[in-house]
This record gives sequence, structure tokens and C-alpha cells, in this order.
Amino acid sequence: MIQYILKENDRYSIAEQAQMAIEGGCGWINLHLPGLDEPALRDALAPEVVDMCRDAGVFLTIDDRPETARELGLHGVRYTSAGIPSASSPAQLREEMGPEAIIGIETADPSSTPAMAAADIDFVCMPAHFDSAQRRRFAETVRSLGVMLPIVAQGDVTSDTIKDFLTEGASGVAVSDFVTTADDPVAAMAALLDKIAR
Repeated sequence: MIQYILKENDRYSIAEQAQMAIEGGCGWINLHLPGLDEPALRDALAPEVVDMCRDAGVFLTIDDRPETARELGLHGVRYTSAGIPSASSPAQLREEMGPEAIIGIETADPSSTPAMAAADIDFVCMPAHFDSAQRRRFAETVRSLGVMLPIVAQGDVTSDTIKDFLTEGASGVAVSDFVTTADDPVAAMAALLDKIAR
């Protein structure tokens, strides 16, 4: 699994980034757009980006904005460690979004994952600052607790390093800069997917 983390940048618009990720074969785009207020975010996404992903059969999720996900008909939300409401449990997050929504939660604490699994959370995301040893320990601990949630790794994911992330125990990766800064973002995404396939 590859999640393309779509961020604002000076090179491409949000719609252009989404289109290139889709053309490269990406099946999941996650929006990380904390700098946009709600009106600007709606203008940037609706209806072009939402329709583009829907027509291509691509999952479209957003960081930390469950209301926006519901209002725009996105597939769900990924809660970053900074975006989880302080008093919310995984069960409360699931209740808020409903049974059909995709929900992911970023955490550095593998002991929190059994409660996520019990609440029907869809995936857990390791922090981007984790090094190789931390990623391996996190994945091993999650599995030793009997939790089979998909584990998404973040960090310096490239076509050269993606195998390392997966052998450390990740089920998939979240990638951004490798694709966005490539001379050919479509080819960069396709290269990542090819590495996973092989």
C-alpha cells in the first residue's frame, strides 16, 4: 500500500498533484493541508479533486479534519499525533466518523494499538521521525500484542529505501517529497508501485 501525502507546494497545484499521483497508479491520496482554512480548502478540493479521485476509484482521506471529510464526501480521515482531540478515544473517533469511514491514527506508542483494533480503526501510522530500529520495534510490538492492523511507515521513502521500510514490518508507506520533487512525478509514483509489486 502506498499513501501519497499531498501537501501544498510552489511547483504544482493540489489538483495537478492529485492527477499525477493517479496517473502514476496511486490508489490512495491523503491530504495534508493544515495551512488552508476551511473555505480555501473547499475551493481547492471541490468538486475537481474529489470527483477526480472518485472517478479513478482512488481513496481520498484528509489529516485531522473529520468535518471536512464528511461534508465533502471523502473516504475518511488520518489523525496525526498533533490532531487527535485530547479527550477522544479510538472508539469515540469511530463513532464520530461512522462505520464506513476509513480512519487511521498516528502514534508512537504500540501499546495503544489494541484499543484501536477494538474500535475498528483501519490502520496505524508510525511517526515520520522514527529510525529503522524504532520502526522495527514498533511493528514487532504491535504484532506481539496480537494486533493485525495495517502499519504505515513514514520517512525518507524512495524507490531505493521502500524495501527497507517493508522489511522492517510496515504494511505500507506514506510518501510525499520523493514524488513531488521528482523530475517526472508520474514516473516516480509508478517506480514505487513497481518496487512494491516486486
